[in-house]
Amino acid sequence: MSRGCALQLLSHPSLTSAQLRQLHAHLLTSTTHLADRFLPNNLLREASSPHRALALFPRLRRILPAFLPNNYTFSFLLTAAAAAIPAPPPHSDRRLVCSLHALAVALGWDAHLYVSNGLIHAYAARGHLASARRAFDHACSRDACSWTSLLTAHARAGQLAEARALFDGMPHRTPVAWSAMLSAHVGAGGFADALQVFDGMLRARVRPNRAAVVGALAACGALGALEQGRWVHALVAAPGRSGNGMDGVVATALVDMYAKCGSLDAAAQVFAAVPERERDVFAYTAMISGLSDHGRCGEAVELFRRMQDRGVRPNEVTFICVLSACARAGGALVGVAKEIFRTMATVYGVEPGVEHYGSMVDVLGRAGLLAEAVGLARAMPMRPDSYVLGALLNACRVHGGDMELGKELVEWLAELGLDHSGVHVQLSNMYAGSSKWEDVVRVRTAMEEKKVVKVPGCSMVEVDGVACEFVAGDRSLDPWIMAVVRELDGQLRLLGHDSRHLEELLA
Repeated sequence: MSRGCALQLLSHPSLTSAQLRQLHAHLLTSTTHLADRFLPNNLLREASSPHRALALFPRLRRILPAFLPNNYTFSFLLTAAAAAIPAPPPHSDRRLVCSLHALAVALGWDAHLYVSNGLIHAYAARGHLASARRAFDHACSRDACSWTSLLTAHARAGQLAEARALFDGMPHRTPVAWSAMLSAHVGAGGFADALQVFDGMLRARVRPNRAAVVGALAACGALGALEQGRWVHALVAAPGRSGNGMDGVVATALVDMYAKCGSLDAAAQVFAAVPERERDVFAYTAMISGLSDHGRCGEAVELFRRMQDRGVRPNEVTFICVLSACARAGGALVGVAKEIFRTMATVYGVEPGVEHYGSMVDVLGRAGLLAEAVGLARAMPMRPDSYVLGALLNACRVHGGDMELGKELVEWLAELGLDHSGVHVQLSNMYAGSSKWEDVVRVRTAMEEKKVVKVPGCSMVEVDGVACEFVAGDRSLDPWIMAVVRELDGQLRLLGHDSRHLEELLA
Protein backbone atom coordinates (compact mmCIF):
# COMPACT_ATOMS: atom_id res chain seq x y z
CA MET A 1 0.00 0.00 0.00
CA SER A 2 1.40 3.38 -0.99
CA ARG A 3 1.84 6.15 1.54
CA GLY A 4 -0.71 8.26 -0.33
CA CYS A 5 -3.37 5.53 -0.03
CA ALA A 6 -2.57 5.13 3.67
CA LEU A 7 -3.05 8.86 4.27
CA GLN A 8 -6.33 8.85 2.34
CA LEU A 9 -7.63 6.10 4.60
CA LEU A 10 -7.18 8.46 7.54
CA SER A 11 -10.02 10.62 6.25
CA HIS A 12 -12.56 7.86 6.97
CA PRO A 13 -14.26 8.68 10.30
CA SER A 14 -15.16 5.04 11.10
CA LEU A 15 -11.60 3.74 11.58
CA THR A 16 -11.07 1.74 14.76
CA SER A 17 -8.09 2.27 17.06
CA ALA A 18 -6.55 -1.01 15.81
CA GLN A 19 -6.81 0.15 12.20
CA LEU A 20 -5.25 3.49 13.13
CA ARG A 21 -2.30 1.66 14.76
CA GLN A 22 -1.81 -0.40 11.61
CA LEU A 23 -1.75 2.72 9.48
CA HIS A 24 0.65 4.32 11.93
CA ALA A 25 3.03 1.34 11.70
CA HIS A 26 2.88 1.38 7.90
CA LEU A 27 3.67 5.08 7.72
CA LEU A 28 6.54 4.76 10.19
CA THR A 29 8.15 2.04 8.08
CA SER A 30 7.54 3.96 4.85
CA THR A 31 10.66 5.12 3.09
CA THR A 32 8.99 8.40 2.17
CA HIS A 33 10.02 11.52 4.07
CA LEU A 34 7.40 11.96 6.80
CA ALA A 35 7.80 15.75 6.98
CA ASP A 36 6.43 16.12 3.46
CA ARG A 37 3.39 18.46 3.64
CA PHE A 38 1.90 18.00 0.20
CA LEU A 39 -0.19 14.88 0.77
CA PRO A 40 -1.54 15.89 4.23
CA ASN A 41 -2.41 19.39 2.96
CA ASN A 42 -4.05 17.92 -0.12
CA LEU A 43 -6.20 15.65 2.08
CA LEU A 44 -7.29 18.60 4.20
CA ARG A 45 -8.12 20.68 1.14
CA GLU A 46 -10.14 17.92 -0.55
CA ALA A 47 -12.00 16.71 2.54
CA SER A 48 -15.67 16.08 1.77
CA SER A 49 -16.87 18.40 4.54
CA PRO A 50 -15.46 21.02 6.92
CA HIS A 51 -16.10 18.73 9.89
CA ARG A 52 -14.15 15.89 8.26
CA ALA A 53 -11.18 18.17 7.57
CA LEU A 54 -11.16 19.33 11.19
CA ALA A 55 -11.39 15.73 12.47
CA LEU A 56 -8.61 14.58 10.12
CA PHE A 57 -6.04 17.15 11.27
CA PRO A 58 -5.41 15.75 14.80
CA ARG A 59 -5.10 12.25 13.30
CA LEU A 60 -2.43 13.46 10.92
CA ARG A 61 -0.59 15.09 13.82
CA ARG A 62 -0.64 11.84 15.80
CA ILE A 63 0.27 9.54 12.92
CA LEU A 64 2.87 11.87 11.40
CA PRO A 65 4.75 13.54 14.27
CA ALA A 66 7.22 15.03 11.78
CA PHE A 67 4.40 16.77 9.88
CA LEU A 68 4.55 20.49 10.64
CA PRO A 69 1.62 22.60 9.43
CA ASN A 70 2.45 25.51 7.13
CA ASN A 71 0.50 28.50 5.86
CA TYR A 72 -1.49 26.32 3.44
CA THR A 73 -2.44 23.94 6.26
CA PHE A 74 -3.78 26.79 8.39
CA SER A 75 -5.61 28.32 5.42
CA PHE A 76 -7.45 25.04 4.79
CA LEU A 77 -8.21 24.49 8.48
CA LEU A 78 -9.41 28.04 9.17
CA THR A 79 -11.64 27.93 6.08
CA ALA A 80 -13.13 24.70 7.41
CA ALA A 81 -13.56 26.23 10.88
CA ALA A 82 -15.44 29.18 9.37
CA ALA A 83 -17.69 26.91 7.30
CA ALA A 84 -18.44 24.38 10.06
CA ILE A 85 -21.81 25.14 11.65
CA PRO A 86 -21.15 26.12 15.28
CA ALA A 87 -23.26 25.00 18.21
CA PRO A 88 -26.11 27.39 19.07
CA PRO A 89 -25.48 29.93 21.83
CA PRO A 90 -24.62 29.75 24.66
CA HIS A 91 -22.80 26.50 23.83
CA SER A 92 -20.89 27.99 20.93
CA ASP A 93 -17.33 28.87 21.98
CA ARG A 94 -14.02 29.99 20.57
CA ARG A 95 -11.99 26.90 21.47
CA LEU A 96 -11.78 25.56 17.92
CA VAL A 97 -10.46 28.76 16.34
CA CYS A 98 -8.42 29.66 19.44
CA SER A 99 -6.60 26.33 19.37
CA LEU A 100 -5.69 26.81 15.71
CA HIS A 101 -4.68 30.41 16.49
CA ALA A 102 -2.41 29.25 19.32
CA LEU A 103 -0.76 26.61 17.13
CA ALA A 104 -0.21 29.18 14.36
CA VAL A 105 1.47 31.52 16.88
CA ALA A 106 3.64 28.68 18.23
CA LEU A 107 4.82 27.76 14.74
CA GLY A 108 5.26 31.38 13.64
CA TRP A 109 2.61 31.33 10.90
CA ASP A 110 0.22 33.86 12.47
CA ALA A 111 2.07 36.71 10.75
CA HIS A 112 1.40 35.26 7.30
CA LEU A 113 -1.22 37.28 5.43
CA TYR A 114 -3.33 34.28 4.41
CA VAL A 115 -3.31 32.90 7.95
CA SER A 116 -4.19 36.22 9.61
CA ASN A 117 -7.03 36.70 7.12
CA GLY A 118 -8.21 33.17 7.84
CA LEU A 119 -8.23 33.91 11.56
CA ILE A 120 -10.26 37.11 11.09
CA HIS A 121 -12.76 35.31 8.89
CA ALA A 122 -13.05 32.24 11.16
CA TYR A 123 -13.60 34.28 14.32
CA ALA A 124 -16.13 36.50 12.55
CA ALA A 125 -18.00 33.57 10.98
CA ARG A 126 -18.49 31.99 14.39
CA GLY A 127 -19.81 35.24 15.85
CA HIS A 128 -16.77 36.30 17.90
CA LEU A 129 -16.38 39.85 16.63
CA ALA A 130 -14.15 41.03 19.50
CA SER A 131 -11.64 38.27 18.73
CA ALA A 132 -11.89 39.00 15.02
CA ARG A 133 -11.16 42.67 15.72
CA ARG A 134 -8.12 41.78 17.88
CA ALA A 135 -6.80 39.52 15.13
CA PHE A 136 -7.31 42.38 12.67
CA ASP A 137 -5.62 44.96 14.91
CA HIS A 138 -2.63 42.70 15.64
CA ALA A 139 -2.14 41.55 12.04
CA CYS A 140 1.35 42.34 10.72
CA SER A 141 -0.06 43.00 7.25
CA ARG A 142 -3.54 43.58 5.89
CA ASP A 143 -5.08 43.53 2.46
CA ALA A 144 -8.54 44.26 1.10
CA CYS A 145 -9.67 40.80 2.21
CA SER A 146 -8.78 41.61 5.85
CA TRP A 147 -10.88 44.78 5.83
CA THR A 148 -13.77 43.22 3.91
CA SER A 149 -14.03 40.16 6.18
CA LEU A 150 -14.36 42.32 9.29
CA LEU A 151 -16.68 44.80 7.56
CA THR A 152 -19.01 42.00 6.45
CA ALA A 153 -19.00 40.47 9.94
CA HIS A 154 -20.05 43.74 11.56
CA ALA A 155 -22.75 44.24 8.91
CA ARG A 156 -24.19 40.77 9.49
CA ALA A 157 -24.27 41.45 13.22
CA GLY A 158 -26.29 44.61 12.60
CA GLN A 159 -23.41 46.88 13.63
CA LEU A 160 -23.72 49.21 10.68
CA ALA A 161 -21.79 52.11 12.24
CA GLU A 162 -18.73 49.89 12.84
CA ALA A 163 -19.00 48.48 9.32
CA ARG A 164 -19.19 51.98 7.84
CA ALA A 165 -16.19 53.15 9.89
CA LEU A 166 -14.13 50.24 8.52
CA PHE A 167 -15.31 50.97 4.99
CA ASP A 168 -14.41 54.66 5.27
CA GLY A 169 -10.97 53.73 6.64
CA MET A 170 -10.08 51.25 3.92
CA PRO A 171 -6.94 52.29 2.02
CA HIS A 172 -8.17 50.54 -1.13
CA ARG A 173 -11.79 49.61 -1.76
CA THR A 174 -12.35 46.61 -4.00
CA PRO A 175 -15.65 45.84 -5.75
CA VAL A 176 -16.27 43.22 -3.03
CA ALA A 177 -15.88 45.86 -0.30
CA TRP A 178 -18.23 48.26 -2.09
CA SER A 179 -20.86 45.56 -2.60
CA ALA A 180 -20.49 44.41 1.03
CA MET A 181 -21.17 47.94 2.29
CA LEU A 182 -24.09 48.36 -0.11
CA SER A 183 -25.59 45.02 0.96
CA ALA A 184 -25.15 46.01 4.60
CA HIS A 185 -27.29 49.13 4.08
CA VAL A 186 -29.94 47.10 2.21
CA GLY A 187 -30.01 44.51 5.00
CA ALA A 188 -30.51 47.26 7.58
CA GLY A 189 -33.30 48.90 5.59
CA GLY A 190 -31.17 51.92 4.65
CA PHE A 191 -32.15 51.84 1.00
CA ALA A 192 -31.36 55.48 0.25
CA ASP A 193 -27.91 55.04 1.83
CA ALA A 194 -27.41 51.92 -0.30
CA LEU A 195 -28.04 53.91 -3.47
CA GLN A 196 -25.60 56.57 -2.27
CA VAL A 197 -22.94 53.85 -1.89
CA PHE A 198 -23.75 52.60 -5.39
CA ASP A 199 -23.41 56.12 -6.75
CA GLY A 200 -20.08 56.51 -4.93
CA MET A 201 -18.90 53.22 -6.41
CA LEU A 202 -19.57 54.50 -9.92
CA ARG A 203 -17.96 57.86 -9.20
CA ALA A 204 -14.85 55.98 -8.00
CA ARG A 205 -14.83 54.24 -11.41
CA VAL A 206 -15.27 50.83 -9.81
CA ARG A 207 -17.25 48.47 -12.03
CA PRO A 208 -20.20 47.10 -10.01
CA ASN A 209 -20.19 43.35 -9.56
CA ARG A 210 -23.30 41.21 -9.51
CA ALA A 211 -23.85 41.64 -5.74
CA ALA A 212 -23.72 45.44 -6.04
CA VAL A 213 -26.14 45.49 -8.97
CA VAL A 214 -28.60 43.18 -7.21
CA GLY A 215 -28.35 45.26 -4.02
CA ALA A 216 -28.96 48.50 -5.91
CA LEU A 217 -31.99 47.02 -7.64
CA ALA A 218 -33.35 45.78 -4.31
CA ALA A 219 -32.98 49.31 -2.90
CA CYS A 220 -34.74 50.81 -5.94
CA GLY A 221 -37.60 48.35 -5.52
CA ALA A 222 -37.98 49.13 -1.82
CA LEU A 223 -38.00 52.89 -2.47
CA GLY A 224 -40.17 52.73 -5.56
CA ALA A 225 -37.38 54.55 -7.40
CA LEU A 226 -38.36 53.47 -10.90
CA GLU A 227 -36.15 55.89 -12.83
CA GLN A 228 -33.06 54.89 -10.88
CA GLY A 229 -33.96 51.25 -11.43
CA ARG A 230 -34.24 51.86 -15.16
CA TRP A 231 -30.84 53.55 -15.10
CA VAL A 232 -29.27 50.49 -13.39
CA HIS A 233 -30.97 48.30 -16.00
CA ALA A 234 -29.46 50.37 -18.78
CA LEU A 235 -26.06 50.11 -17.10
CA VAL A 236 -26.01 46.31 -16.96
CA ALA A 237 -27.56 45.93 -20.42
CA ALA A 238 -25.14 48.35 -22.11
CA PRO A 239 -23.52 46.95 -25.28
CA GLY A 240 -19.96 45.76 -24.78
CA ARG A 241 -20.38 45.16 -21.06
CA SER A 242 -18.89 41.80 -20.15
CA GLY A 243 -18.28 39.70 -17.07
CA ASN A 244 -20.98 40.86 -14.67
CA GLY A 245 -23.70 41.91 -17.12
CA MET A 246 -27.18 40.48 -17.50
CA ASP A 247 -27.57 36.97 -16.15
CA GLY A 248 -30.35 35.01 -14.47
CA VAL A 249 -29.70 36.51 -11.02
CA VAL A 250 -29.69 40.11 -12.29
CA ALA A 251 -32.73 39.45 -14.48
CA THR A 252 -34.63 38.15 -11.44
CA ALA A 253 -33.65 41.26 -9.48
CA LEU A 254 -34.90 43.41 -12.36
CA VAL A 255 -38.24 41.58 -12.46
CA ASP A 256 -38.63 42.13 -8.72
CA MET A 257 -37.63 45.80 -8.95
CA TYR A 258 -39.97 46.65 -11.82
CA ALA A 259 -42.89 44.84 -10.16
CA LYS A 260 -42.36 46.65 -6.84
CA CYS A 261 -42.09 49.98 -8.65
CA GLY A 262 -45.45 49.42 -10.35
CA SER A 263 -44.15 48.73 -13.85
CA LEU A 264 -45.46 45.19 -14.30
CA ASP A 265 -45.21 45.31 -18.10
CA ALA A 266 -41.49 46.01 -17.86
CA ALA A 267 -41.14 43.14 -15.36
CA ALA A 268 -42.94 40.81 -17.78
CA GLN A 269 -40.68 41.92 -20.65
CA VAL A 270 -37.53 41.17 -18.66
CA PHE A 271 -38.93 37.81 -17.57
CA ALA A 272 -39.90 36.89 -21.16
CA ALA A 273 -36.40 37.81 -22.38
CA VAL A 274 -34.76 35.30 -20.02
CA PRO A 275 -34.06 32.07 -21.96
CA GLU A 276 -36.34 29.25 -20.85
CA ARG A 277 -33.43 27.11 -19.64
CA GLU A 278 -32.22 29.94 -17.38
CA ARG A 279 -35.57 30.59 -15.69
CA ASP A 280 -35.10 29.10 -12.26
CA VAL A 281 -37.41 29.01 -9.26
CA PHE A 282 -36.31 32.49 -8.18
CA ALA A 283 -37.21 34.08 -11.52
CA TYR A 284 -40.64 32.40 -11.56
CA THR A 285 -41.27 33.35 -7.94
CA ALA A 286 -40.42 37.02 -8.57
CA MET A 287 -42.84 37.15 -11.51
CA ILE A 288 -45.61 35.31 -9.63
CA SER A 289 -45.18 37.72 -6.71
CA GLY A 290 -45.39 40.72 -9.04
CA LEU A 291 -48.57 39.45 -10.71
CA SER A 292 -50.12 38.74 -7.31
CA ASP A 293 -49.26 42.19 -5.92
CA HIS A 294 -50.86 43.84 -8.94
CA GLY A 295 -54.12 41.88 -8.58
CA ARG A 296 -53.54 39.71 -11.64
CA CYS A 297 -54.23 36.61 -9.59
CA GLY A 298 -55.37 34.29 -12.36
CA GLU A 299 -52.19 35.01 -14.33
CA ALA A 300 -50.10 34.32 -11.22
CA VAL A 301 -51.71 30.89 -10.78
CA GLU A 302 -51.35 30.16 -14.49
CA LEU A 303 -47.63 31.01 -14.36
CA PHE A 304 -47.30 28.73 -11.32
CA ARG A 305 -48.80 25.87 -13.33
CA ARG A 306 -46.55 26.62 -16.30
CA MET A 307 -43.57 26.56 -13.94
CA GLN A 308 -44.59 23.10 -12.76
CA ASP A 309 -45.03 21.91 -16.34
CA ARG A 310 -41.47 23.07 -17.12
CA GLY A 311 -40.16 20.89 -14.29
CA VAL A 312 -39.12 23.78 -12.04
CA ARG A 313 -39.77 22.82 -8.42
CA PRO A 314 -41.41 25.57 -6.33
CA ASN A 315 -39.84 26.50 -3.01
CA GLU A 316 -41.34 27.80 0.23
CA VAL A 317 -41.50 31.41 -1.01
CA THR A 318 -43.18 30.38 -4.28
CA PHE A 319 -46.01 28.76 -2.35
CA ILE A 320 -46.47 31.87 -0.20
CA CYS A 321 -46.71 34.05 -3.32
CA VAL A 322 -49.20 31.84 -5.17
CA LEU A 323 -51.37 31.38 -2.05
CA SER A 324 -51.35 35.17 -1.57
CA ALA A 325 -52.57 35.50 -5.17
CA CYS A 326 -55.43 33.11 -4.39
CA ALA A 327 -56.33 35.20 -1.32
CA ARG A 328 -56.43 38.42 -3.32
CA ALA A 329 -58.87 36.80 -5.75
CA GLY A 330 -61.52 36.70 -3.03
CA GLY A 331 -63.52 33.49 -3.24
CA ALA A 332 -62.73 32.71 -6.87
CA LEU A 333 -59.66 30.55 -6.22
CA VAL A 334 -60.44 28.83 -2.92
CA GLY A 335 -60.43 25.36 -4.50
CA VAL A 336 -57.14 26.08 -6.27
CA ALA A 337 -55.58 27.30 -3.02
CA LYS A 338 -56.68 24.18 -1.15
CA GLU A 339 -55.17 21.94 -3.82
CA ILE A 340 -51.88 23.90 -3.81
CA PHE A 341 -51.73 23.78 -0.02
CA ARG A 342 -52.35 20.01 -0.05
CA THR A 343 -49.65 19.27 -2.64
CA MET A 344 -46.96 21.23 -0.81
CA ALA A 345 -45.97 18.33 1.41
CA THR A 346 -47.41 15.38 -0.51
CA VAL A 347 -45.90 16.22 -3.91
CA TYR A 348 -42.99 18.60 -3.26
CA GLY A 349 -41.95 17.68 0.27
CA VAL A 350 -42.32 21.27 1.51
CA GLU A 351 -43.83 21.26 4.99
CA PRO A 352 -46.17 24.24 5.43
CA GLY A 353 -44.81 26.89 7.78
CA VAL A 354 -46.63 29.61 9.68
CA GLU A 355 -46.53 31.88 6.59
CA HIS A 356 -48.28 29.24 4.47
CA TYR A 357 -50.95 28.65 7.11
CA GLY A 358 -51.40 32.42 7.37
CA SER A 359 -51.89 32.72 3.61
CA MET A 360 -54.39 29.84 3.61
CA VAL A 361 -56.31 31.38 6.51
CA ASP A 362 -56.40 34.63 4.53
CA VAL A 363 -57.77 32.76 1.49
CA LEU A 364 -60.61 31.26 3.53
CA GLY A 365 -61.28 34.47 5.47
CA ARG A 366 -61.56 36.68 2.40
CA ALA A 367 -63.88 34.12 0.81
CA GLY A 368 -66.20 34.42 3.83
CA LEU A 369 -65.46 30.88 5.08
CA LEU A 370 -64.88 32.19 8.59
CA ALA A 371 -65.58 28.97 10.50
CA GLU A 372 -63.21 27.01 8.27
CA ALA A 373 -60.53 29.70 8.64
CA VAL A 374 -60.81 29.64 12.43
CA GLY A 375 -60.65 25.84 12.41
CA LEU A 376 -57.46 25.88 10.34
CA ALA A 377 -55.85 28.48 12.61
CA ARG A 378 -56.65 26.42 15.70
CA ALA A 379 -55.35 23.23 14.06
CA MET A 380 -51.99 24.73 13.15
CA PRO A 381 -49.05 22.61 14.41
CA MET A 382 -47.22 25.78 15.41
CA ARG A 383 -48.06 28.98 17.25
CA PRO A 384 -49.98 31.44 15.05
CA ASP A 385 -48.39 34.80 14.40
CA SER A 386 -49.83 38.28 13.91
CA TYR A 387 -50.44 37.68 10.20
CA VAL A 388 -52.64 34.63 10.84
CA LEU A 389 -54.70 36.28 13.56
CA GLY A 390 -54.77 39.60 11.69
CA ALA A 391 -56.21 37.82 8.64
CA LEU A 392 -58.93 36.33 10.84
CA LEU A 393 -59.68 39.69 12.45
CA ASN A 394 -59.98 41.32 9.04
CA ALA A 395 -62.34 38.54 7.91
CA CYS A 396 -64.49 39.19 11.00
CA ARG A 397 -64.72 42.86 10.07
CA VAL A 398 -65.53 42.26 6.39
CA HIS A 399 -67.85 39.27 6.74
CA GLY A 400 -70.53 39.43 9.38
CA GLY A 401 -68.81 41.42 12.10
CA ASP A 402 -68.51 38.57 14.62
CA MET A 403 -67.75 40.72 17.67
CA GLU A 404 -67.15 37.88 20.09
CA LEU A 405 -64.64 36.24 17.78
CA GLY A 406 -62.99 39.61 17.12
CA LYS A 407 -62.61 40.24 20.84
CA GLU A 408 -61.21 36.72 21.31
CA LEU A 409 -58.67 37.31 18.55
CA VAL A 410 -57.51 40.58 20.06
CA GLU A 411 -57.05 38.87 23.42
CA TRP A 412 -55.13 36.10 21.63
CA LEU A 413 -52.88 38.70 20.02
CA ALA A 414 -52.37 40.40 23.38
CA GLU A 415 -51.22 37.09 24.89
CA LEU A 416 -48.65 36.82 22.09
CA GLY A 417 -47.54 40.42 22.63
CA LEU A 418 -48.70 41.36 19.14
CA ASP A 419 -51.57 43.72 19.96
CA HIS A 420 -50.17 46.71 18.08
CA SER A 421 -52.16 49.82 17.22
CA GLY A 422 -53.62 48.41 13.99
CA VAL A 423 -55.27 45.56 15.89
CA HIS A 424 -57.06 47.91 18.29
CA VAL A 425 -58.10 50.26 15.48
CA GLN A 426 -59.55 47.34 13.51
CA LEU A 427 -61.57 46.15 16.52
CA SER A 428 -62.78 49.72 17.10
CA ASN A 429 -63.87 49.94 13.46
CA MET A 430 -65.77 46.66 13.83
CA TYR A 431 -67.71 48.06 16.78
CA ALA A 432 -68.33 51.31 14.91
CA GLY A 433 -69.67 49.39 11.92
CA SER A 434 -72.25 47.81 14.22
CA SER A 435 -73.03 51.14 15.94
CA LYS A 436 -71.67 49.90 19.27
CA TRP A 437 -70.31 53.29 20.25
CA GLU A 438 -69.76 52.47 23.92
CA ASP A 439 -67.45 49.66 22.88
CA VAL A 440 -65.67 52.02 20.49
CA VAL A 441 -65.03 54.43 23.36
CA ARG A 442 -63.86 51.55 25.58
CA VAL A 443 -61.32 50.34 22.98
CA ARG A 444 -60.02 53.87 22.34
CA THR A 445 -59.73 54.52 26.08
CA ALA A 446 -57.82 51.28 26.54
CA MET A 447 -55.44 52.38 23.77
CA GLU A 448 -54.77 55.64 25.61
CA GLU A 449 -54.24 53.88 28.94
CA LYS A 450 -51.82 51.40 27.39
CA LYS A 451 -50.17 54.27 25.48
CA VAL A 452 -50.74 52.46 22.20
CA VAL A 453 -49.75 54.95 19.50
CA LYS A 454 -50.89 54.46 15.95
CA VAL A 455 -47.95 54.25 13.56
CA PRO A 456 -48.36 57.15 11.12
CA GLY A 457 -48.90 56.29 7.50
CA CYS A 458 -46.39 57.34 4.89
CA SER A 459 -46.11 57.58 1.15
CA MET A 460 -43.23 57.91 -1.23
CA VAL A 461 -42.83 59.65 -4.57
CA GLU A 462 -39.88 59.79 -6.94
CA VAL A 463 -38.92 63.22 -8.33
CA ASP A 464 -35.99 63.55 -10.75
CA GLY A 465 -34.66 60.18 -9.67
CA VAL A 466 -34.81 61.02 -5.95
CA ALA A 467 -37.26 59.14 -3.71
CA CYS A 468 -39.02 61.47 -1.23
CA GLU A 469 -40.93 60.15 1.77
CA PHE A 470 -43.94 61.92 3.30
CA VAL A 471 -45.18 60.94 6.76
CA ALA A 472 -48.69 61.74 7.96
CA GLY A 473 -48.68 64.65 10.39
CA ASP A 474 -45.13 65.76 9.50
CA ARG A 475 -45.06 69.56 9.63
CA SER A 476 -41.35 69.94 8.92
CA LEU A 477 -41.94 70.08 5.17
CA ASP A 478 -40.49 72.59 2.75
CA PRO A 479 -42.65 75.73 2.34
CA TRP A 480 -43.31 75.02 -1.32
CA ILE A 481 -44.76 71.63 -0.42
CA MET A 482 -47.11 73.25 2.07
CA ALA A 483 -48.15 75.71 -0.63
CA VAL A 484 -49.04 72.79 -2.92
CA VAL A 485 -51.03 71.17 -0.09
CA ARG A 486 -53.03 74.39 0.41
CA GLU A 487 -53.73 74.55 -3.32
CA LEU A 488 -54.94 70.95 -3.28
CA ASP A 489 -57.10 71.71 -0.25
CA GLY A 490 -58.73 74.60 -2.10
CA GLN A 491 -59.38 72.48 -5.20
CA LEU A 492 -60.92 69.69 -3.13
CA ARG A 493 -63.20 72.14 -1.35
CA LEU A 494 -64.41 73.46 -4.71
CA LEU A 495 -65.20 69.89 -5.76
CA GLY A 496 -67.06 69.27 -2.50
CA HIS A 497 -64.69 66.57 -1.20
CA ASP A 498 -64.10 65.89 2.47
CA SER A 499 -60.65 67.35 3.18
CA ARG A 500 -60.40 66.93 6.94
CA HIS A 501 -57.05 65.17 6.60
CA LEU A 502 -55.65 68.23 4.87
CA GLU A 503 -57.09 70.50 7.55
CA GLU A 504 -55.21 68.48 10.17
CA LEU A 505 -51.99 68.90 8.22
CA LEU A 506 -52.50 72.64 7.73
CA ALA A 507 -53.52 73.28 11.36
